[in-house]
Amino acid sequence: MKPAYDDGLDADGYPEAKEPWRKPFIRGDESDAGDWVPTPLGSATVDALERISHFVELSPSTDSPIETHIGAAVLMFFERANLPLKLCKMIDLKNAPDALLLVPQFAWSHYRSDWAILHPKRDGALLIECDGKDYHSTVNQIAHDRRKDAVALNRGYLTMRFTGSQIHRDADWCAQKIFDAVCG
Repeated sequence: MKPAYDDGLDADGYPEAKEPWRKPFIRGDESDAGDWVPTPLGSATVDALERISHFVELSPSTDSPIETHIGAAVLMFFERANLPLKLCKMIDLKNAPDALLLVPQFAWSHYRSDWAILHPKRDGALLIECDGKDYHSTVNQIAHDRRKDAVALNRGYLTMRFTGSQIHRDADWCAQKIFDAVCG
């Protein structure tokens, strides 16, 4: 609604613009924000530092950044669910696990998986494969992955595969899927 006198401002108090896309900001109410909830700076900093510490811890044990990325996300997700994973090297696996174990570069048969989660009360393992485009996109590579998954299933291992894009886009979503497979 225009005031009785023309002050050159629109109803929002901005100079009248002939092109509406040049209007800098229109005030709204809380409903304009939708479901967005601001994250306190302290929480975001703690999350970032926790993820970085996991990256530093895992980097020597992994072959690629996507393996490190998903490993850090999995460790964080399980910690937040009060079900922490114990990082374990293959040499520590002489005895049956006494806790949930996260094993990098898990060797089995004549294969190796990027990650494995071993449950103390279950046989087998959950194998986690990080499929980067360079090593998992040709017809031969895909056929090899399928044979590997079939052999794993025959040994009692369940395999979960995530593409590099999925891991980079949302490693926490991948960690949620892994958590659901282990605990669900």
